[in-house]
Amino acid sequence: LADDVARVNAVRAAIPTVRVDANGGWSVDEAVAAACALTADGPLEYLEQPCRTVPELAEVRRRVDVPVAADESIRKAADPLHVVRSGAADIAVLKVAPLGGVQAMLDIAAQIDIPVVVSSALDSAVGIGAGLVAAGCLPRLDHACGLGTGSLFVDDVAAPPTPVDGYLPAATVTADPARLAALAAPPDRRQWWI
Repeated sequence: LADDVARVNAVRAAIPTVRVDANGGWSVDEAVAAACALTADGPLEYLEQPCRTVPELAEVRRRVDVPVAADESIRKAADPLHVVRSGAADIAVLKVAPLGGVQAMLDIAAQIDIPVVVSSALDSAVGIGAGLVAAGCLPRLDHACGLGTGSLFVDDVAAPPTPVDGYLPAATVTADPARLAALAAPPDRRQWWI
């Protein structure tokens, strides 16, 4: 945890708005301890998916002052609204592809009464373009989207949108068929997202 605190503080020194995502990897007690340690020297914008289950998220939310964001508890759930109805999150992280596309994600967002963050599922440039479309359709965004992930890829099916002053320009993204064929993921990888 000390190494995590040092890394977060180093990021916070350069960028004042910091989010931490545990991807469901902590127990409730670990999440509470981490939230306390990580906010000792400054705030966190939110703590994303600190624990795996909805009851655990709810317990963390009761015990810390840091807003709790739900990701996997939405995109991997049979009922993506359960975490919100249970009062287990302050923020909903929505990802277009895992939720079934732009319209399906917008339908879910319309039923959520907490702030929404549109985020990438480590999407290709085409997926990031779809995320930009979805974000542009929402009536409000209280937090920055998590769509600036295009530079994480060595190669992509199209040129990813490039952030300009922290913003991604909305533009039509068309996959290059040759690049698409060369970069196709194996069928079993799809199951990882579902």
